[in-house]
Amino acid sequence: MVCALMILLMTGQVVAADPWPRLYAVTGVAADDVLNIRSEPRASADKIGALAPGARDVEIVRRDRSGTWGRVNVMEHGGWVSMRYLAAQSPGFDAEYSGPLHCYGTEPFWSLSADPVGTAEFRFFDADPVALSAGARQPAMGYSDRLRFALGDTGLAIIRRAECSDGMSDNAFALEIDLILDENRFLTGCCSIASR
Repeated sequence: MVCALMILLMTGQVVAADPWPRLYAVTGVAADDVLNIRSEPRASADKIGALAPGARDVEIVRRDRSGTWGRVNVMEHGGWVSMRYLAAQSPGFDAEYSGPLHCYGTEPFWSLSADPVGTAEFRFFDADPVALSAGARQPAMGYSDRLRFALGDTGLAIIRRAECSDGMSDNAFALEIDLILDENRFLTGCCSIASR
């Protein structure tokens, strides 16, 4: 442990205290300007998008090694924004998280949105959405990075912090889901805490 800490200090790597993902608001950007989203975590990298001054609910899924750039999803691409112009809106994801969750998976394509008041909506890509009750969120005993909740009469969702890819885009996620709909349907995917 001490050796690992010394290596981190010697290499200049920053260990982020923030649990990811976390929502931020754009701050310190002039009203007639934008916060550029870059293809890589450096100011000279190509611009691939922009955030408006005062934008809220910007989901950062991780920081770069220096801690000065945050990874953000833009449409079907992942990019980087300067953390200097972001202010945390709320605590990051942990086992006590009570905000909205938006989860996705492929093969087959599906989505799940769960709100903090106990309702959820599940949908397969080619079918109508199905409204479900969502039970109280429960933390895993001894872990601060995961939680679970019941879905309807037979379902269960388990959410945990982990790097996750949807397999279809350049987006990166910081949450992974195991979703059991019933005894015959078990799905996995990625989740976001950003507003939709």
